[in-house]
Amino acid sequence: MKVRACWSALENKAERRINQLREDSARAEQLRQSLLGSQAKLEQMYEEYRSKAAAADQSHGMSDAMNQRQFMSQLLNLRERVRQDIERSDTHLATLAHHMQLAEVERLKMQTLNENDRVMVQKFVEKREQTRMDELGVQLFVRAQTP
Repeated sequence: MKVRACWSALENKAERRINQLREDSARAEQLRQSLLGSQAKLEQMYEEYRSKAAAADQSHGMSDAMNQRQFMSQLLNLRERVRQDIERSDTHLATLAHHMQLAEVERLKMQTLNENDRVMVQKFVEKREQTRMDELGVQLFVRAQTP
């Protein structure tokens, strides 16, 4: 009786899945950090532009005021899109974390099955060896008893 190779193969497969999920999580976290940086830059740019516009005198023409409002509106739209992207990124990270937990449970299950199979094979081998030793002992006893 031999240890089945299927459990170790399944354990390796689960381990590869965990590694893939870790890589995906790292990339998703980098994207999230990039989005947070973009959000901070947009906030800073919006506040700077708003403060400059408020400090500037009102002698600008109608087209300048329209351009200013349009630019501020575009900044607000960008800020909203980045916020939505961050929310999607957070959701994706939570999903990856959930998949990571499931994959870890699967890996532990395969590891346990693999270990149980090894223990079962070891017990079988030990039992077979003990049976052989018992048979050998009986044969030796019978030989010693016969003249």
